[in-house]
Amino acid sequence: MDPAGEPERKTLIGALPELPLYYVLVGLYFFAFGMQFVLFPSIVAFFLGATPEGLGLAQSALSAPMFCLLLFGGLLAERAKAGPTLAKLHLVFAFASLALAAIIAAGVLTYPILIGYAVLVGGCAAFMMPVRDAALNGVVERQARRGHTTPIGTAATITTAVQIGAQIAGILVARFAGVHPAPFLALQAVVLAMGAAVSLGIQAPKPTGHERTLAGALNDIREGVVYSFRTPIMSSMLISAAYMGVFVIGSFQVLFPLIVRESYDGGSSELGVLFACFWGAAFVSAVLLSRLQPLRRPGRAMLFSHLISACALSSFAVHKPFWAFGAIVAVWGFAAGVAISTSRTITQGAAEPRYLGRVLAVYSMGFMGGAPLGSIIVGFAASELGPRAAALIPGAGLTLAAIALAFLTPLWRYKTH
Repeated sequence: MDPAGEPERKTLIGALPELPLYYVLVGLYFFAFGMQFVLFPSIVAFFLGATPEGLGLAQSALSAPMFCLLLFGGLLAERAKAGPTLAKLHLVFAFASLALAAIIAAGVLTYPILIGYAVLVGGCAAFMMPVRDAALNGVVERQARRGHTTPIGTAATITTAVQIGAQIAGILVARFAGVHPAPFLALQAVVLAMGAAVSLGIQAPKPTGHERTLAGALNDIREGVVYSFRTPIMSSMLISAAYMGVFVIGSFQVLFPLIVRESYDGGSSELGVLFACFWGAAFVSAVLLSRLQPLRRPGRAMLFSHLISACALSSFAVHKPFWAFGAIVAVWGFAAGVAISTSRTITQGAAEPRYLGRVLAVYSMGFMGGAPLGSIIVGFAASELGPRAAALIPGAGLTLAAIALAFLTPLWRYKTH
């Protein structure tokens, strides 16, 4: 029996070790997510031949639902059984991918249809992420009761490594899509359907002790938001998340495909190489940090990584061979890995445990809220100035924001306990 008094499942999947199943679940989802990273902008930029503004708006449609729905995803994580909920969300994502593949194969894809697909899968991701992340603690606890003890920090580190590694694998596969993305979307649907099946092995009981009324849920949201903005270090991290969304994610989503198309006459293959360079370097820096002693002043490391990212972005304004462009993207990815790791360290270390889930949701909302705005800004700037010159705007913005955060907030002085 589980702690809630419900019998544990005796299905084949339920009889397997739960923590390795969790890693498989994470790997399957992020393999599909890595494919999405290449396929979606490739379809917009190369298959539909959209304008820079059109690409920016399409990327905004993919990320905006995350901003709007992420807090409700956090509430769902506190109120629903993780396994069946994740299975249903994976299936919705899979059916959306399969439908888009069929539409492309039939030759009837239009820009509005693609926007509808983006809104649907962005909404799925907004609910999937907090439910999956919140399930890890329970998985580790149940494994420990069965005599297989894994520290939560070790499990989280392995999960991060699996996530980035699977994402890189998905990117490398999707780069072969070329002008025929439909079969790769079908493959993405198959991988997501496999994730739905594996989700059923997550044996978490239905959470208890949370107010189930709408008023109670809204009150939980209000408390988490108020705490996040009133705590100096938390509010600093929210500002950081917001400007990173505007200046980094917007550039990442829009400038890469435009520069590949207009400066190197490339397609999804070259775009996949750039994404692999970025995430491969991020994986290396995240693993290196996990092997070192915890940083005493993670805020300084995070701000320095933002400045390195700003320099890398600004360098896009100068034409260079594709191999040199890829090398700079790898440097940017290495800095991004440091930023991801240190921001997680600061947020989880400084937040009160009872607010942690909602703080992480608010932080992710800031990040995702900035992304659609950044995509639109960079898309219109690229239309007016060209994609290379447009890179100077987020580069300068990121530099000024990081310097202001260093002088005006406690981040520069923050020490881990």
